[in-house]
Amino acid sequence: MNRGPRRRDSVASLTSVERDGDAGKLALSDDEEQTLSKYIRKCDRRLMFYLCMGYATDSLNKMALSNAKVAGLTQDLNLQGTDINWALGVYYLGCLLFQLPSNLVLKKVRPIYWLSGSMFCWSLVTMATAFVRSAPELICCRFLFGAVQSGYLTGSLYYISFWYPRHMVRRRMGFFFASSGLGGIVVGPLCSALTSAGGGKLQPWQYIFLVIGAISLTWSFLGPIMLEDYPDKAQFLTDSERQLILRIMEQQNTVASSQQVRVAQVKMAMADPRVWLWTTIDFCANAATQVNGMFGPTIIESQGYSPAVAQALTALTNFMAFSGMASIAYIARAVRGSSTAIALSNFVTMAGFVMALASSSTAVHMTALFLFSFASPQPAAHGPAWEMANLQGNTKPAMAAAITAAFGGLGPLATAFVYRDQDSPKYALGHSVCLAMTVLCLVATLVLRAVLARENSRRDQGRQSLDLMDLTEEQIQDLADNHPDFRYRL
Repeated sequence: MNRGPRRRDSVASLTSVERDGDAGKLALSDDEEQTLSKYIRKCDRRLMFYLCMGYATDSLNKMALSNAKVAGLTQDLNLQGTDINWALGVYYLGCLLFQLPSNLVLKKVRPIYWLSGSMFCWSLVTMATAFVRSAPELICCRFLFGAVQSGYLTGSLYYISFWYPRHMVRRRMGFFFASSGLGGIVVGPLCSALTSAGGGKLQPWQYIFLVIGAISLTWSFLGPIMLEDYPDKAQFLTDSERQLILRIMEQQNTVASSQQVRVAQVKMAMADPRVWLWTTIDFCANAATQVNGMFGPTIIESQGYSPAVAQALTALTNFMAFSGMASIAYIARAVRGSSTAIALSNFVTMAGFVMALASSSTAVHMTALFLFSFASPQPAAHGPAWEMANLQGNTKPAMAAAITAAFGGLGPLATAFVYRDQDSPKYALGHSVCLAMTVLCLVATLVLRAVLARENSRRDQGRQSLDLMDLTEEQIQDLADNHPDFRYRL
């Protein structure tokens, strides 16, 4: 299998990387290399553009509540105690309950309808939130938002994995996760303008939900036009492009349209300790990452800024988050390993939280916010890409991605309840919990790296007691990344 660090994302690298590959040698002629380059450019311009912009609108919708909070929602709905915390956190419970089966459903439902349909539904829920009148109604809407939105993230990751060769997946997933930062950059100034404008029959926070929901609703209508289900059926590809990518995907055992759900691989994903280590990394990383998304405007406002200014300033913190997520793939290549890149981002994140805890200065608090806004999203963005690059099979990657996204996505549920209004402006409890989560993320990363390195060494030495001659073709396929020729990327 693919060994060592990721090489440059080019056609030439495909030949060299895949030569150690999944099912023997793969040699491409010069004409085939050019054909693959054209194929990748088409997919980037069409499919990745739609998915990334969709994820950016998802970020807009998720951040709508935190911005509505400082625009008068708390007072108008007479929210008390932990009402707002429940409204922020219950979204992740909705994701948990509905995310696990979402990728399996994707194999039964056409992806173009599943992905765009998910966006259509969450847009309607966001717009409906503008008309809630009490805390229970708000909490119900946010739970429903999490439920209908749950299929988009894991569905998109899985969708990317069966359109691109394995060595090209990590960078695309990096761009995908970074696109959420684009939504964050836009949401601050947009909500600030809506808050400042006022007027009309509705309150500013209601306009926030209506406008943001309308943006993603409009984008959802383009899904059936821009997306295609599978490479072997894509109308925007030429015959030569379809034949070449099918040849590559067949070697990788990732021709999604020709495969069915494999129960053995579902069980394998659920029992694999490596999947749960990736899930732990994602859980801890998401806990720290969502501090800015859920409480950025509140933290900035607590430093003495007006609500409109606080919303506008979140554009800067979200730009830092976008920069961090966009750079993680390049950092991983520079340090020759995903685990090293994640560990480095953990150290920077810890430095940010320590600064926030150690000082009462507004300047230091704002600097710390910028620092951990930049570094904390990197493991959350790169962890799933690292996981998908290390999983094989037609069903195991889908199930593993769902497990990681569902349980790993519960990290912000803890964050939602530790940033309390009574702890303003220092938020010592919240920063301490997120610091501890970051330390745990670092430990899980180092343990996982050691586990993968040990398994690679064991396979290199031929110590895996498995005779492929005794297995059927289906049983060999169900080995997935446990195949003796597979090597994990560190």
